[in-house]
Amino acid sequence: MRSASANLLLRELSYRPFLVLLMVGLAIRVIVMVSYFPAIMLAFDSARYARVDGQPMFSDYWMPAGYPFLLRLLRVVSRELWITIAVQHLIGLSVGVILFLTMRHLKVSRSVACLPASVALLSGDHIYSEHIILADFLLTFLAAAGLSVAVFALAGGVRLRTLATASAILGTAALAKSVGLVLIPILALCTLCFATGKISDRMRTLVVALLPAVAVLAAYAAGCKLVKGKYLGLSDMRGWNVYSRVAPFADCRRFSPPDGTAILCEQTVPAERPGPFYYVWNTDSVARRHFPLGPKTGRQLGAFATQAILHQPFDYVRTVVIDLWRYVEPATGRHWSYAGQTDNTVTFGWRDPAVEQLVVPAMSRGYRGTELRIYGQSLLNAYQQLFRLGGLILAALMILSIYGICRGRGPLHIAVVLFGLGAFGLYILPVATLSYDFRYGLPPAPLMAVSGILGALCLWGDRLGRGGIPQDPKVG
Repeated sequence: MRSASANLLLRELSYRPFLVLLMVGLAIRVIVMVSYFPAIMLAFDSARYARVDGQPMFSDYWMPAGYPFLLRLLRVVSRELWITIAVQHLIGLSVGVILFLTMRHLKVSRSVACLPASVALLSGDHIYSEHIILADFLLTFLAAAGLSVAVFALAGGVRLRTLATASAILGTAALAKSVGLVLIPILALCTLCFATGKISDRMRTLVVALLPAVAVLAAYAAGCKLVKGKYLGLSDMRGWNVYSRVAPFADCRRFSPPDGTAILCEQTVPAERPGPFYYVWNTDSVARRHFPLGPKTGRQLGAFATQAILHQPFDYVRTVVIDLWRYVEPATGRHWSYAGQTDNTVTFGWRDPAVEQLVVPAMSRGYRGTELRIYGQSLLNAYQQLFRLGGLILAALMILSIYGICRGRGPLHIAVVLFGLGAFGLYILPVATLSYDFRYGLPPAPLMAVSGILGALCLWGDRLGRGGIPQDPKVG
């Protein structure tokens, strides 16, 4: 006999509008796999993630080894690239299921619960992220799963085992992409704010929220040391990243460069400088000409960046704010090179044959069936543009999230704080430490959809005198 929990789960998932969303999401992914076979081949990082030339797992200082490890496991099952892509699409579909069940746990009506689920199930951008060998889709899944489990753990009374599970999942999210590290202190902060009882009980709960994530990271570091790996890929290049962030506006007339970094001072006015990625990727940049690329030189560059931020705080904040707004309107600010991919290039409609001619042979060293066969590209592009979360809708969700964070109460407040801070953290950290890139905004979008919709419910409840949260009549 099925348990009561299993019966409840089946009853929730049998809601016909949600099943329609799920089937449509599945059908679209099948169409994408048939029409754009076997995968999008426009990222040089794809071959690095896949470790196609047999590179050691801990051999890349730019990225953690979580996603490469998953790819290696999938290659044990099959070396056909389309099999890996199919698994990624299934993981992407599961995000919609997770978000729907999380909303239902909060007693939100099934119809409203379908809204954030539809972002994960139908968004053309997220289907795009699942159809390329890059780690963004995996971060989306782990962030959504970890925060959802945290809602189950904290909303309606603290459940320590569930909280520990959430912590472990969010620790794993940091191994998919290092930006996921921001989710761990967010969980700790929310636990500290929403846990009840004596101080000793709250401290114990805080330990439960932190220890599993720390254990995951410690096990990862131990594994790296055990196999004599060179890099963790978590923060090895933080010095280079932050330097790249400040290089477009750094003015050495306003601070004294640390020893050995005066060579980084530029005479070119900031308005004529290229974007952040130029300083780390272009070998003609002043940093690349005078400092070998790698973690060893990052300390000097990081010290230079720190001085620039301390003495030019308004320039730094202005740069970060402009880049944040580009998630809402990618055309914001001046058009400059090396300032991150825009929404025009992260799309099924954009191709670069020169890049594909390099990526396809590289991937063929680790996979079978890498030759591209593309049909109906314009239709896929039209769908992606139509079902894209951005612009005024994204701005409205952000505003509603802030409202819910500030004014919410009860279980909804806990959920909107978890998902809202998680989304804002994933948006802010990349632009604060490196640059805007449209792709960096894909993982937090479903999280922002959850927090924005919950914020709208908080506003609805305020307007109706609290207690006006839409619920299903039979659920109450």
